[in-house]
Amino acid sequence: MTKSLPEQRYNPELLAPAGNIESFFAALEHGADAIYVGHRHHSARALAANFTLEEIARLKEYAHGHGVKLYVALNAIVREDELADLIGVLSGLAQIQPDGLIIQDGAVARLCRLYFPNLTIHASTLMTVHNHAGVEQLQSMGFQRVVLARELTIDELDHIAASTSLELEIFVHGALCFSYSGLCLASSFYGGHSSLRGRCAQPCRRLYRSGRQQGYLFSANDLSAIELIPRLRKLRLAAFKIEGRMKPASYVAPVVTAYRLVLDAAPGNEAEAIVEARQILQEAYGRKPTRGFLLADQHKEIITPHRSGASGKLAAKVDWVRGNSMALRLRSPLTEGDRVRLDSDEEVKKAAFTIKNMVLKGQRLTEADTGAVVTVARIAGARRGDRLFKTRSKLGKRLSAAKLRGILRKQTATPAQLGGSPSFAREILDKPKNKQGKDQQIVLYLRISQLNLLNVSLHSGAHWILLQATQANLLSLSKRKLPPKKRDRFFWVLPAIIHEKDLDFYHDQVRRFQQMGYSRWVVANWGHLSLFTRPPELLMADYTFNVLNSQACSLLREMGCQFLILSLENDRDNLRKLIPAVQGLTPLLTVYGWPPLFTSRLRIRGREGYASRPSGRERLQHRWKAGLTPVRSDRPLCLFDHVPELRKLGVRDFVVDVRGQPLQPQEIHTVMKGVERQHCPQPHSTFNYLGKLL
Repeated sequence: MTKSLPEQRYNPELLAPAGNIESFFAALEHGADAIYVGHRHHSARALAANFTLEEIARLKEYAHGHGVKLYVALNAIVREDELADLIGVLSGLAQIQPDGLIIQDGAVARLCRLYFPNLTIHASTLMTVHNHAGVEQLQSMGFQRVVLARELTIDELDHIAASTSLELEIFVHGALCFSYSGLCLASSFYGGHSSLRGRCAQPCRRLYRSGRQQGYLFSANDLSAIELIPRLRKLRLAAFKIEGRMKPASYVAPVVTAYRLVLDAAPGNEAEAIVEARQILQEAYGRKPTRGFLLADQHKEIITPHRSGASGKLAAKVDWVRGNSMALRLRSPLTEGDRVRLDSDEEVKKAAFTIKNMVLKGQRLTEADTGAVVTVARIAGARRGDRLFKTRSKLGKRLSAAKLRGILRKQTATPAQLGGSPSFAREILDKPKNKQGKDQQIVLYLRISQLNLLNVSLHSGAHWILLQATQANLLSLSKRKLPPKKRDRFFWVLPAIIHEKDLDFYHDQVRRFQQMGYSRWVVANWGHLSLFTRPPELLMADYTFNVLNSQACSLLREMGCQFLILSLENDRDNLRKLIPAVQGLTPLLTVYGWPPLFTSRLRIRGREGYASRPSGRERLQHRWKAGLTPVRSDRPLCLFDHVPELRKLGVRDFVVDVRGQPLQPQEIHTVMKGVERQHCPQPHSTFNYLGKLL
């Protein structure tokens, strides 16, 4: 009788976050195989403490001395005037040589390839890699690892892992976003705080109303895949990642401990280890746990609208506020020293504070039980009805941040001077500036998703048509033979998200349409570059590449793109610096459109249509279609009034995007007249153009 072979079990590294020195030591002490930290500049967790180059050098030496790897997140998109500083940081990191550099911006990828080849680069989840085509493309660009999108099922992960030799990393614990990472514009649209630059103001966590339903419609619960670890480790994955560079050491320690326990359990003891690990995870306060997208039939767990979008355990409600005191009605036990945060349905973000001087019926307490009504000192902004969420329990005896830094300094060598000289950055960046085509004729690109608008669009005054390559549009047009004059006036625009199951369809359709003579294409994700059997005659990169700088433009040019729709987040000041620096590629700017502020794999519960803030300041349109929910503002982006100024800045190619609205053919002419008259007749937003992108 043949013996059955034992099932393959991989040993992915346990990768822990450290946004500060305390979390670094907590991760190290509790069993992390690797730790990721951020530099103080260009990190997608800009509000974390983060680290200087000297500190990163010491952290790496200390971590390596304990057999632990150190990765550095340099994963924010970069403005044009930040490139010189970025090069200085990369010079320093090239001297330090961390075990990996987690990046999002194409500029960093290009600079590493050309000037810092000793740096190992990992693709951040902000690059929105969600299928094996994306992995394949980034491998060809020199990436050693890809952090996959959090929206993938176990079956999709299995298929991707079986299709590549590249290292793959997935999130197993921590915060989830409503939108695909890399495709969220909401925080930037409503105030210039870019999530792609680590400054998200979290509009998804707020209270919304849709029809008769009111709740936290876009606020996702927290991922906790502890029960799925035995199944996940059967896949060829390099790392299990814990999210949380904004979290304290009191969160990092129990989470790392729990996952270490399960990963180290013998095959027959995993169930027992999971039970113990779940108990340990209760010490790490967060939102309601969910298995996220990993199990295809449980997506409905991800959002529970009736629950607050706040992180932490509900601890109390404010009973009253009088003078310098306020009363708290406890929903769970509180101890002096616990860290809590006020939360309410108001727009304003409220304070976090430490519990002290609790009084019950005139008696000072150090602990109080559920149901008690205690008084504490009034906190600014507190109002009756506000909720308090416990975000951290009273810490046991731990070393202070200052003492931990002292240990780090004593046990590591002082690094040599780190960073590059300003002259080196100038040598890279000082290229001849493009002459600004102020007097050149403008070129208009009309972007549509409805195939029935194609004929009227061709006669609208637009020079080029950008037609969305939905499955329905591709199948319909494959049965029609357009005359070359019409065929050669439009680009097919590939969708930003192509699920793994749909890749074969798009491979086939791209090949078929190329054979039919369709030679103009728009790519919206890195994976699209690997779909072509031969290079298109004209290739355009969509705004979803999130380009704010000329180095990222150069990378896309080197990948075969002749045109690029610049990031919608650009402000006027950045455009003034960026446009003259673009080399060998035509930049386009969107001057009208309803861009998706969220692009989600989740379906919003309740009636489709509008969701609005109780304050009325944000009104969002949402509709489920083809497995995705794009969420748009009810006000379009419109820069028609600013076209003369944009021409002076050197922009001459403009995109008018009418997707997202069910339009009648005659409405196309109305919109196009707005460009001609340089005036937007409806209420609109200028996005960041007149403000400042943070």
